[in-house]
Amino acid sequence: MFYEIWGWVSIILGLAMCAVIIYFLAKKDDDRAKEEAAREYFDAHGHWPDEA
Repeated sequence: MFYEIWGWVSIILGLAMCAVIIYFLAKKDDDRAKEEAAREYFDAHGHWPDEA
């Protein structure tokens, strides 16, 4: 009985970990795109976008 419960818990946790890995692989990296846009702005204007 105990081994069956442990088996099901292991399967559920394994599937959950797979879902987490797939989520992080599919998620876009918006921070990198924002940083690149800010660097392009700096190259064109000589100051960062959030500076006056």
